[in-house]
Amino acid sequence: MNKKLYNLAIIGGDNDLPIHAYNTAKKKFKNFVYINISRQNKRLLKKYKNVYHFKIHELERCIDLLNKNNISNICFLGSINRPDLSLLKIDNVLKKYINDLVASSKVGDGNILKVIINIFAKEGFIAKSFIDIFPNEYLLDNEFNKITNQNKSDIEKGVSILNSISKYDNAQSCVVSDGYVLAIEAVEGTDKMISRIGSIKKKISRDLVEGCLIKIPKKKQNLNIDLPTVGIKTLDMMHKNKLNVLALRKDFTIVVGKKIFTEALKNIIFHCHLLINECF
Repeated sequence: MNKKLYNLAIIGGDNDLPIHAYNTAKKKFKNFVYINISRQNKRLLKKYKNVYHFKIHELERCIDLLNKNNISNICFLGSINRPDLSLLKIDNVLKKYINDLVASSKVGDGNILKVIINIFAKEGFIAKSFIDIFPNEYLLDNEFNKITNQNKSDIEKGVSILNSISKYDNAQSCVVSDGYVLAIEAVEGTDKMISRIGSIKKKISRDLVEGCLIKIPKKKQNLNIDLPTVGIKTLDMMHKNKLNVLALRKDFTIVVGKKIFTEALKNIIFHCHLLINECF
């Protein structure tokens, strides 16, 4: 951890990662607050201390809270849904940046997040990369098991597809098996995409027994605030749908529950292939 980093606020959206991160950050920072912008996690966070609940557009309230707690560093985690701008209540901070938000909403969720980060930057806060703060707790160190030449070919195909569509600010993952592109992630997310695979494989070929899940950052994605995330649920979904190879970008994929995840990789005979930066 950066020795100069004495304070931190996690701004947490949906999924499990922000809650995992709460427990890690609480141990590392004396001056720490958690700002929850997720309806999904609100009930789960009731028992936690130093947790404050906001809607994503309540920028003035949020910034006031950060300043009162002497917080200068922020870290965005979890998925953040695009707000309905027609329903927003305009506070004094939002009023200054509403045109930027309206313009970004027409492009994609990633662009909205970039605008929100820029708003906090203009108000004097520094956005930190989660993996820079907690590299040992959430990054894979090693590959697990070797991949075949067919696996390598499938992974290369998947990477090529994801890179070609990344300009649309959409998919981070896809599934390729024996040259067939079985699925590309849409708004449903990775786990639900994987759940479609079983029936698709049966329709294509009874001999199609393996498959590769490729999950990488989009090109030009802001790696300080938005990184692909996997966990034990990902492996469970892969196992149920007979996918045996997971390809991730080395040093740029968050692993939730790293210890359990790595044990599962060893015990269920998954092949985990870490792609080096030159692949992109």
